[in-house]
Amino acid sequence: MNLFYAIWADAIHYERKKNGGKNHWKVFTFAQMSLLLSWNLVTFYMTIKNLTGVDIAPNVFLLFIHNKLVGNILWAVIYLFIPALTINYFFVFYKRRYRTIIRKYKFRNGKILLIYFIATVILFLGFALLRDYLLKIGPFSV
Repeated sequence: MNLFYAIWADAIHYERKKNGGKNHWKVFTFAQMSLLLSWNLVTFYMTIKNLTGVDIAPNVFLLFIHNKLVGNILWAVIYLFIPALTINYFFVFYKRRYRTIIRKYKFRNGKILLIYFIATVILFLGFALLRDYLLKIGPFSV
């Protein structure tokens, strides 16, 4: 949890000090961090499916909605955005916990936030490439 809060503190401080978001930092930081967490969730889902073959977040909406775009949007909202928004809200904004986070963790000029963003992108691309590789070789090929 310390890493989670350190990333959040860096994001909050960065928005407030570097981007001039003294009044609007909550909305921008909440949206930014929720999108990054959503990206982590899709990477997690993809990794579990690639390594075990079990789809823990199936797109059941395509069974009821015959428009693939709408089904995919519903899937993203329910499996990615709502969980990310809920996690971030309860761990950071509920009962104004961000005040404690800001006091406890120092500002590191956005370095932790940048590392988190880069790691998120690299992990996503790495597991996406792994997925493509596994699809090419097949599940039982040697």
